[in-house]
Amino acid sequence: MNPIKASYFLVFTVATIAGCAAQITSSTPGTVVVRAGVPDMGVEKALELAEAECAKRGLSARVHSVTSPTSDRYIFDCAK
Repeated sequence: MNPIKASYFLVFTVATIAGCAAQITSSTPGTVVVRAGVPDMGVEKALELAEAECAKRGLSARVHSVTSPTSDRYIFDCAK
């Protein structure tokens, strides 16, 4: 493979993977909404992010709901 093509492929692959990580989409003092990454690693990965966000307020994350079986959003409550 041509070195230039290989470089473009590497940059594209890294950018694609980075864009697919789980992320917090909404955060209020009492609720955190996390969009799952691709592939969805389940509620456990989302819980890690929610725990970190709730910990900023001295609280712990509790699973509130998964919006639907086909959704990529997890909703957590921040509680003591």
